[in-house]
Amino acid sequence: MRQDPLTGTVIPRFTYDAPGAPGNDFYALCDHELPLALVFLPNFGHPISREYLSRYTESIHVLQSGRLACVVRSEPQRIAELLGGAQLPFALICDAEGVLYEHFGVKTTTSALQGTLQSRKIFRKAKAEGYRPAKGEAQLLPLTMLVGRNGQVLYAYHGKSLTDLPEDCAAWETVCSHLRHRLGLDLQPDEELA
Repeated sequence: MRQDPLTGTVIPRFTYDAPGAPGNDFYALCDHELPLALVFLPNFGHPISREYLSRYTESIHVLQSGRLACVVRSEPQRIAELLGGAQLPFALICDAEGVLYEHFGVKTTTSALQGTLQSRKIFRKAKAEGYRPAKGEAQLLPLTMLVGRNGQVLYAYHGKSLTDLPEDCAAWETVCSHLRHRLGLDLQPDEELA
């Protein structure tokens, strides 16, 4: 598999808003011995986002070799209202304007061919619950990254379909533990990544 151009780059320092917590330092989120699994999803109410946020919430206890943060194209105040004071067990970065999506080249598609059997099942269920997408609406394809200290991108992958991302935190655990072993992070957890 060809390496993504983002791998090896450094994410510039930025602040982000989370539901109920504005102005957070992204580098503070990265300042940990465990890599940060960063997942770019559509808006918070989108069926794909709801499905994967739910899966990650249910399986977060399995993720021991990394930490998780999800990025959504939503207003933090609106999400805070929807959560009603509840907290997700991982960081949620709100990027309603899509600045991060544009910076990292998150791709979109309007092609039905980008859908998989899994995404069709998710949309079918959402439509039964009242979801109505706009006709011809562009869909965001997922971007997943593993980020080390000081914002260094250790691994990046632009999904080729709407559900081309780790299916739950057990899958993220496999990716993170493999990466930590490959980089020797298990032996030297305090050493910064070069």
